[in-house]
Amino acid sequence: AKSIREIAKKEKVDNSYVSRLMNLTLLAPDIITAILDNDMPEDISLFDLAVEPPRLWAEQRKKLKI
Repeated sequence: AKSIREIAKKEKVDNSYVSRLMNLTLLAPDIITAILDNDMPEDISLFDLAVEPPRLWAEQRKKLKI
């Protein structure tokens, strides 16, 4: 696919949904491991992680307080 819009159209979802999912690919490896191990703080939702995550991994950890 050449764009988020193209992916969204193909998958029949909203552009913003695809964008949020793509943001999850930018998470620090230890945060991804915590998600997979079900070891994230209970007050952190997938939406919290997917919407405008800081680009720097240290800043992600700071924002999530982990």
